Parts: sequence; structure tokens; C-alpha cells
Amino acid sequence: MDYKSKFAAAMSADTFYDLLNENRDLHDKHAQRADVTRFRKQLLGTLPTRRILILTEPWCSDSIAIVPVVLKMLEGIESVETRFLLRDENPDLMDLHLTRGGCAIPKFIFLDEDYNVLAEWGPRPNAIQDIYEAMRADIEAGRIPKMEATKKMRSFYGRDRGRTIAEEFCRILLNTAVKP
Repeated sequence: MDYKSKFAAAMSADTFYDLLNENRDLHDKHAQRADVTRFRKQLLGTLPTRRILILTEPWCSDSIAIVPVVLKMLEGIESVETRFLLRDENPDLMDLHLTRGGCAIPKFIFLDEDYNVLAEWGPRPNAIQDIYEAMRADIEAGRIPKMEATKKMRSFYGRDRGRTIAEEFCRILLNTAVKP
């Protein structure tokens, strides 16, 4: 995969934000409520050049909760650049970053200064994924609607104020800065 070309063709956060339409208010609420100060302090002045390619869609409820937290945490950190690609327009890239064989988003692909993949993260923090996994069999069997899991996950996102997102994301980003 030519990650350099993918990154060059990807859109800015502002362009992605323009695609959100009716989801802008939710995106903004997550950004305003995000409690990321201590994680930002860990990142300031410690990172080599990093590029983060975010594979998502504007309708994705996990993206609406996660992306604003990540962007708020990275705000003003000049060594990190984020870009967005739409999953449905980039199946070749999505196929390289599946979750349990599925096209779950958002996916954050961490690249170094030479566009080598260092790590990936997503589609959601472990604690929230655990909520879904606990209900997966019942959802797939049709015993409960998927919306039940979505409601529980949204509730977690709201109560957590982005801390779990920031903690996992920050840990991965800092781990990419460690030389082997």
C-alpha cells in the first residue's frame, strides 16, 4: 500500500467536519466535554513527526464520539498531522485494517515520517468494545437489537468524557515514539 499517496489524497479535519452535516452538534459536544488535559501534557514536546490517517465515515457514531476527542488532544501539537479518508471510497485500505474480519471504523493508522505503518487503533477503546462483545452473540442471533449495544456504548462515551479514548490513543502514540 502506498500510504504516502493515500495520505496526500486524504482530506483535512475541516473538510471532514463539513461532511458531518446533522452530526456536527454531537461532534462538537464530545469535543467540548473531552477531558484530555493530562494526556496533552504527556504529548507536548515528546513526539517525532507522526502522521495519522483516519479511516471513517461521517455517519459513524463511534467516529462522532472518538474523533473530536483525538483532535482536541492533538490540537497545537505540530509534530502530528491528521488526515481523513472515507472507508467506503477506500476498500483497498480498509481491507488491510480489518477488525475481526470486518470493516469496523474509525481506524487510526499511525505513520512515521517516511509513511511506514507503526501502529493502528480502533474502532473503539477496549472498554467500549467489551460492551459490544458482551452483547455480540445476542445481536447476531437476533435476540436483541444492535441499538441496545449502541445505547450502552453512547452512555459510556458520555460519562467517560473522552478519558478512555485519550488514554489508549496517547499510549499508542507515545509507544510509536520509542526507538526499538
